[in-house]
Amino acid sequence: MTVSLSFDASVYTPGTRHRAHQHDSLHLSLVLSGRVAETVGRNTEYASALSVVAKDAGVTHADDFGSEGAKLARLTLPSGTVAALVDDPSRSSGWRWTHDDRVANPFLQLVRRANAGVFTFDIGDPDLIDLLAALTARAAPLPRGGPPAWLDETMRELRESWEPGLTATEIARRAGVHPVYLARSVRRWFGTGVAEELRRLRIRSAAAALTETTQTVSRVAHAGGFADEPHLCREFHRAVGMTPRRYRVLVAGLGRKCRGRS
Repeated sequence: MTVSLSFDASVYTPGTRHRAHQHDSLHLSLVLSGRVAETVGRNTEYASALSVVAKDAGVTHADDFGSEGAKLARLTLPSGTVAALVDDPSRSSGWRWTHDDRVANPFLQLVRRANAGVFTFDIGDPDLIDLLAALTARAAPLPRGGPPAWLDETMRELRESWEPGLTATEIARRAGVHPVYLARSVRRWFGTGVAEELRRLRIRSAAAALTETTQTVSRVAHAGGFADEPHLCREFHRAVGMTPRRYRVLVAGLGRKCRGRS
């Protein structure tokens, strides 16, 4: 029997909160606009546009969609787990958020196809395979345990309140550490460079502005710290796989297919 994942989309109004609950299906979800704070046990992840979560069936979680609400695209598989869909089950943790546009990119290709009327994707679908590969890819091995509290808090605040013009030096000053020590710590514990993280946050901020405001693409570019509209278009297409205008139209088109659940 062919394994297939079903597509749907949801809109959550501002102030929506869901107490701890479970689903009987695997959920792969992409935040298209807005924000969500999801809690599993004692761990809370803060997500915004282009964040992706893989959540196995049976994972107990609570969601807070805050003052902005959110729009999510979702793939589901009854009684499913990511481990059952990939070659190496150890690469799946049961619940994982990622804020990497390299994961959002193949997911958006599936959203594009769903917007054209395709709502079921079998496990052999190339875009779905790319998504699962990106979700379970491993960078260089990270240290055991978790990052120090100061770094965890710094990265959380950075992802929640990024602003144009923010530099590694300013982030380090706020954290009370040397910029080189900050960069070394971020690479050690998060597997990325500070400059790369800032680039991703700038793209995510632009994605949010495109779907949550009526600003022109040119205004989004200048407000987000890009040199001009062509600069935004080049960077956005490189990261997301489509132009800013195409992304705006794609997300807006999902409104007719949305319902509310998490």
